[in-house]
Amino acid sequence: MRNISCISLIICLLLLLYITTLQNTFSLVNSKSPFSESTAKIKSISSSTSDGKYFVNLQFGPEIVKSGEPTFFMVNIFDNNKDKQIRMRHVDCDFIISRDGIELFKMSSKYGEPFYHSINGVMLPSFRFSEPGNYTISVEIAAQLFIPIIPVFANFSAAVSPAADGNLEIKLST
Repeated sequence: MRNISCISLIICLLLLLYITTLQNTFSLVNSKSPFSESTAKIKSISSSTSDGKYFVNLQFGPEIVKSGEPTFFMVNIFDNNKDKQIRMRHVDCDFIISRDGIELFKMSSKYGEPFYHSINGVMLPSFRFSEPGNYTISVEIAAQLFIPIIPVFANFSAAVSPAADGNLEIKLST
């Protein structure tokens, strides 16, 4: 009886290991994130929220994307204490991209939640810019350390234009 239990346990563990390995081999995104490549060129831009209490650093890459490939972002959110920035912890936030007042992407929608909860003040969204134009990127902060606040925004402008080789060039500004 004991041998059967041991064999059943080993089979279950091997099956679990196989399923976990299989799951991790599939990816929804076929492109490589520039944050995982040591030679990738990362652009960075920063802005404070409208009330000045929070500081948002937005990194992105690549600056020139092939049609249909995503642009990857890294959002770092800090408390803005005049002389130094302190990384926010347990922040309810969102990453929103809109064009002509129409919301095209909202990170929290991917998870079916009103906000994205970031334990360490970092978000890693990606977005496929499909056509040239002017886009607005907003980072919304709605709670810190599980305490709701009046939502504040840090806004960035993205100018997407055709590059000489038929790709899209992305330039961000505040």
